[in-house]
Amino acid sequence: MGDTNARPRAEALVDAMRNTAPTQGLTHTFYKYPARFSPAFVRAAITEFSQPGDVILDPFMGSGTSLVEALISDRHAIGSDINTLAHFLAQVKTTPLSSLECDEVAHWAASIGTYLRLSGPQRSVIPPLPPADDPSQRGIPRSLRQIIAAIRAEISHLSTSGQRQLARCALLRTSQSALDCTTTFPSAPLFREQFVETVNLMLKGLEELRSMLDTTSHGVRPQIICLNVPAQNLQPALWELSIKQKPTLIVTSPPYPSVHVLYHRWQIKSRREITTPYWITDQLDGHGEAYYMMGSRTPTGLDNYFRTIEASFARLYQVVAEEAFVVQLLAFSHIDTQLPRYLVAMERAGFEECAHLIEDEHTGRIWRRVPLRRWYATYQGNTPSSHEVLLLHRRR
Repeated sequence: MGDTNARPRAEALVDAMRNTAPTQGLTHTFYKYPARFSPAFVRAAITEFSQPGDVILDPFMGSGTSLVEALISDRHAIGSDINTLAHFLAQVKTTPLSSLECDEVAHWAASIGTYLRLSGPQRSVIPPLPPADDPSQRGIPRSLRQIIAAIRAEISHLSTSGQRQLARCALLRTSQSALDCTTTFPSAPLFREQFVETVNLMLKGLEELRSMLDTTSHGVRPQIICLNVPAQNLQPALWELSIKQKPTLIVTSPPYPSVHVLYHRWQIKSRREITTPYWITDQLDGHGEAYYMMGSRTPTGLDNYFRTIEASFARLYQVVAEEAFVVQLLAFSHIDTQLPRYLVAMERAGFEECAHLIEDEHTGRIWRRVPLRRWYATYQGNTPSSHEVLLLHRRR
């Protein structure tokens, strides 16, 4: 694709990047993942730099926004992330349920709303709780721990794996609203009501997704594959997949170097970190922040980050199509030093920058304010890491 054709496509991408409309619709609101993609931005990248039937690749997929947008755009998609929670979310968000399955989940949730009780003569049997000092339980009121545990137990009564995963995701989302970055908590009865409401909202999102797929796919739905492997190990995993086409577009947002982003924890009562998301979803998590950020916030950790980025994209260079583009959004804690290092890593991996296609005539590069910043990040104000830059590369 020459520059003549690429420039108007890049301009459409910049316009979408500046879209500040709140995330809504489909399955995009299933969870508030940190610094998540704008669906409008991803949709523009997919529309402008790929064709129906192409393969989209997101090696740092997070909760799967790019996969959902690929699905409704009639593209195949492969996503990967080292975080088991991200892998869980991406699978739930890209797995449509049948009308019958949705009806059963709605009936199940309504029944919970009428009989699940923590007190009184007809109180429910509460399964054993993890110890109060367990990393997934610390700081959570006992009544909320009990109601979450009770709903977790009830989820096993649903018939299919897809139904159970959706219900876990609804419990996750309800718990996130109740616990994450807050010091006040809902009562157990209110939490139960909010859970039922969340289930019904998610079912509407799945219905919208299924309706769009029936309209765009003409009976043959694209393949969506979610992997739980590091980006630098993605190449051998791709050889085993049923999708044999080479990706024509990488659209992604890697972890930000030396920027504190909690992809794997919630924070309650000021800054206390808890592993509750993994308890709720039955996922394993034995790693610290540096693992998910590809390096600690130290000079040594920063060196490891850029080595990992270079190794990851060097592997990706070998699996994408010759004409493939790479669209990224990134933030940096120290722009003047880290952005040049990132560009060097991309160049060494085999990708050339197309900055001239997306440059702003007044300010040079295109930046946007990072959405959904946590309370502590917002409190810090207008820091370098509060803005993301748009990077456009192509396979050299």
